[in-house]
Amino acid sequence: MGKISLSQGSGGKEMMELIESFKFFRGKWTNSYDDSAILDISDGRFLVFTTDSFIVDPVFFPGGNIGDLAFCGTVNDLLMMGAKPLGLSLSYIIEEGFEDFKLSKITETIGRLSNKYKIPVATGDTKVMEKGKLDKIVINTSGVGLTESVLDGNAIVPGDKIIISGGLGEHAVALLSKRFDYETDIITDSRPLVDEMNSIRELIKYAKDPTRGGLASALNDMAKKTGFNLVLNEIDIPAKKEVQTVVDMLGINLYELASEGRMVCICSEQNSMKVLDRLKSFNDQASIVGTVANITDKKVIVKTSLGKRIMPTPTGRIVPRIC
Repeated sequence: MGKISLSQGSGGKEMMELIESFKFFRGKWTNSYDDSAILDISDGRFLVFTTDSFIVDPVFFPGGNIGDLAFCGTVNDLLMMGAKPLGLSLSYIIEEGFEDFKLSKITETIGRLSNKYKIPVATGDTKVMEKGKLDKIVINTSGVGLTESVLDGNAIVPGDKIIISGGLGEHAVALLSKRFDYETDIITDSRPLVDEMNSIRELIKYAKDPTRGGLASALNDMAKKTGFNLVLNEIDIPAKKEVQTVVDMLGINLYELASEGRMVCICSEQNSMKVLDRLKSFNDQASIVGTVANITDKKVIVKTSLGKRIMPTPTGRIVPRIC
């Protein structure tokens, strides 16, 4: 493998190459295309373990702050594997001089979500770095959960349906509006997907949350994991008009933008309308967007008004400091 060059906001391809270069990063726990590690602990149960670090600029944005991202991102990674979250760890790395009231608000946000969803913060740590050695604050969270049936995608067959739980890109657009000081009514979509997953858990075969790298990264991971092509109908991919307007204005790719409170799931055609109806009770933009094809190129294909095109794994600088 040649040299891997990373920068803030590096895409999924570069990050996956970096992970693959860690020769020690192997074993019965790991799978390259899942966001959590799985361990069979006998008695028909599996322990699910995940960790993530969060850097975002700005730290506070319309509808949320870095605390929302830290809690929701880790909980959702557990949920996507079919696990019930049991608890989280929480570690702060704080720049010297970071305002107390901001740290208190971030902590209150995490505490509110912990209490609401009954997912305790079980342990944690705090470190302070000299001013100028860190940009405000970094949060690391880890989470553990249990499941009796992992959503690993192994049961996927051609003809299965691909469903998105709501409109894309709202987190990224909300954050960019604060960064570039333009007006929009869009707020972050960041939320724990506990209720959504509980409503469809028994009906689906696989799920991912389209966070860093957005829909493009999530679907390419799913295609590689399942071994099949995934074929989407562009007209069915949901996004609010305000989001599409900002995407067009800034010249960025909607499919690569982070959504922190959405999931992409795959289920049988038979179950697809049940899944859709249940997800629509949470977000009326939930949509069936495509089908698993009987082709094993492991690609994501988008049908557009002009024909078909490949949706590649994001590369290079997407949008920096978004999650």
